[in-house]
Amino acid sequence: MTYLLDSLDYAPPLLEGHPMPLSAYLHTVDLCVLFYCRADGELKLLLNKREAEPFAGHWALPGVVVNGGVQDLSLKDAVERLRASDKVGLALAWSEQVGTVGDAFRDPRCWSSSTYYLAIVSDEVELAEHQGWFSLTAVADGGIKLPFDHNNIVAAVKERLFSKSLYSSLPLMFLGDEFSAPQATTIFSLVLERPVLKTSIRQRLLKLAEAGYLRETGRKKHGEGGRPQATVEMLRPAEIYFFDRSFAD
Repeated sequence: MTYLLDSLDYAPPLLEGHPMPLSAYLHTVDLCVLFYCRADGELKLLLNKREAEPFAGHWALPGVVVNGGVQDLSLKDAVERLRASDKVGLALAWSEQVGTVGDAFRDPRCWSSSTYYLAIVSDEVELAEHQGWFSLTAVADGGIKLPFDHNNIVAAVKERLFSKSLYSSLPLMFLGDEFSAPQATTIFSLVLERPVLKTSIRQRLLKLAEAGYLRETGRKKHGEGGRPQATVEMLRPAEIYFFDRSFAD
């Protein structure tokens, strides 16, 4: 028997006379989509309001089921199906697999597992009514409760973002293709949760320029305080650079 599994709202049929459902296993792909909200000065997480049980009406991570009658030939295909769906529907500046979790308790329906991803959106867009941006820190710390084990997944993604930002250009993905040095300082400080020296950021931007990852635009745009700031542009926007020294050194 084949089932069309398009969302986390899927529930397999029950066998007559048995409490457990036929094909009582779910594997999902879940996306932690992050956005830098300049107005609030914090990182936001995309959540969807669930339509069906379990946890109908609760906010949760966007996800799709990948076991059963789906056309995905790989996890990459499933990520793209989810990204293009109305659960996300946003252009991603970056995405990477973070981990997989699974047990008999995380989903009240059956044994389940999830492969989850860190994703970054650089452009501010209008969301649908069933979508919302929530504080990444509040969700990761459990201040905002999510169903299943989604709080733990978000915490793991936040830790990946932090650790990888110590030695790579990953935070720049939040800024789009053109940004200023002060904006780079701000986003690194926000992701690393501590002030980062402007000189350290300028050294990193210089390394990126030497490696052919960015260049000066010759343009200026208004920044903090309304003062014009010189901008640089990313030449390889879909790639991150790994520095030879970490901020932890």
